Amino acid sequence: MRIGVIACDMIKLELEKVLAGFPEVEEIVWLESALHIYPERMKQTIIERVNELKGRVDLIFLGYGYCQSLKGIEAELAIPVILPQYDDCLALLMTPERYAEEKKREVGTWFMTPGWAEIGADLVIKELRLDRAIKFGKDPMALAKRLFTHYKRGLFIDTGVGETEHFRAQAEKFCRDFELTLEESSCNLTLLEAELRRCREYKP
Repeated sequence: MRIGVIACDMIKLELEKVLAGFPEVEEIVWLESALHIYPERMKQTIIERVNELKGRVDLIFLGYGYCQSLKGIEAELAIPVILPQYDDCLALLMTPERYAEEKKREVGTWFMTPGWAEIGADLVIKELRLDRAIKFGKDPMALAKRLFTHYKRGLFIDTGVGETEHFRAQAEKFCRDFELTLEESSCNLTLLEAELRRCREYKP
């Protein structure tokens, strides 16, 4: 079984760690983070990348959750794919139960895995689609801070991929910039690994 992977840059560190135990993976395509901001563009991009791997792999693992537009994408593709059946990558890494528990504890939580912490304010600007403000002489960061007031807590999640101090420092900077209270948690990659094992168990 030749396995391909098409995944979001946001979980590259976590996936690379898990993929070390999957030698049957022959092709890996990383797509830019924050594509979920434009759901239909993301879906079309993934379909195009999947089609490019036709004939080179037998099965593709999609390193995404539903991300607003991918639910049911399996039926639209000519190559079998495994898509984790979760809302987004945070649920995939933390487990849906932990994710829901943290959101219930503080609705205004900005979650930061290493990938999210590294991108920091740039991701917020993309999420809020403020990058276009420069054309009108506005400061995207100033607008982001103004629109970010409903967030109260920044939760840094150590996923065990190393360089923890660096990513924690990035999370601390983000929280200073947006006046959030920083808290920290951790998770393992058991669920992500289990989803990848589904590729091995796949039967046409």
